[in-house]
Amino acid sequence: MQGQPLPQPQPPAPAQQPVTIDAVMALLRDGMTRRFRIDIETDSTITGDESQERNDRTQFIETTTKFVQAWGPIVQANPDLAPLAGGLLKFGLQAFRTARPLEELFDETVDKLEAKAAQPKPPPQPSPDEVIKSETAQAKGQAEIMKARTDAAASMQDAAAKERAAQIDMAGKVMDHQHKAAEHQMAMERAAVQAVNPPQDPV
Repeated sequence: MQGQPLPQPQPPAPAQQPVTIDAVMALLRDGMTRRFRIDIETDSTITGDESQERNDRTQFIETTTKFVQAWGPIVQANPDLAPLAGGLLKFGLQAFRTARPLEELFDETVDKLEAKAAQPKPPPQPSPDEVIKSETAQAKGQAEIMKARTDAAASMQDAAAKERAAQIDMAGKVMDHQHKAAEHQMAMERAAVQAVNPPQDPV
């Protein structure tokens, strides 16, 4: 019976070489590692970064809110300033690292606001006092128009009455003239008859 071969003893593991500065620098200079971001953080640095990021975001929101409150009425009053306001706000946004994910959304919003500001504004709504003044003036104008129409109708009626009276008077004068002319004609005819046939004295 043949015996089983004895296992060969494993060679001792090589001793781990300590990491030197030169090895670290060589790793950093390596082209492959440059493709990756090496982030070495401890719990303390992570906690500090999160706190700073919260503060940065809060500051960004507060700053943006104040800017919009200040420039909003200005842009509404003068839409031509919308591009300037958008440029200033984007300039301030770029100073906040935590706001970088919002840049694309910000650009879209600014473009929409500028397009809306470029549209013609509807006429402003009149104030209640202006509405009352306008309605009062309109009512006064209508009353004056009605009065003018009434006066014109009265004048026409008066003129028609005067014309009828003048016609009646003229007709009376014509009839009187005709009557007098007839009487005169009859008198002349009587005189002519008497001239031809004078009255004879009684014997």
